[in-house]
Amino acid sequence: MFKQAFIFAALCAAAFPVAGQSVFRPPQMPGAFQPVVGSGATYHLTAARGGESQFTYAVVGKEGAAYWLEIRSTIAKGSMVMKQLMTMPGAGQAPEIQRMIMQAPGQPPMEMPVSMLKAHMANATAQGGAHGLGEKVGAEKVTVPAGTFECDHYRSTANGNTADVWISTKVSPYGLVKMTSGDTKMELLKVLDHETSQITGEPTKLPGFPGRNN
Repeated sequence: MFKQAFIFAALCAAAFPVAGQSVFRPPQMPGAFQPVVGSGATYHLTAARGGESQFTYAVVGKEGAAYWLEIRSTIAKGSMVMKQLMTMPGAGQAPEIQRMIMQAPGQPPMEMPVSMLKAHMANATAQGGAHGLGEKVGAEKVTVPAGTFECDHYRSTANGNTADVWISTKVSPYGLVKMTSGDTKMELLKVLDHETSQITGEPTKLPGFPGRNN
């Protein structure tokens, strides 16, 4: 069962300081990562404290058994783009991030060191725990801006708060169609196909962290 507060905090675009810079924090999604190269989904998130925001998740490539997942968010100065190479472990295990490349508006792309990725993921897990779907409520038709979908409805409760999630096999890469918890709501705006990376230019290493595997 996932912890509701962790999911919605992670879904919001956040920044954390690294080597004197602000770096986009990888959002987390509930449900299983089921990638199809070229597929994607755009969501609208409304949060009582965080206002409104928009995210896109797109599978833009594959290297061996690993997939490139690109996450785009709209910020005041333009679109922030993050691309992460994710392995596909065994059933019931979360994907592991092997590489991460980020590009801010008007800036060249930058690759994060693997050591930073592992530390960040460990910290996120320690703070929020695992984030599954909860218990299945039933099967329902759900209408969102992207259309009407046949979904499985899941519900979980943590610290007195209830979160509802609707999942469809027609949506890649996470299947999410709608999620609600209190005054927070996330809905599917558009299902995407033929997606390619929006990161342009050759990525450089994050200053102060030479080498990809340090």
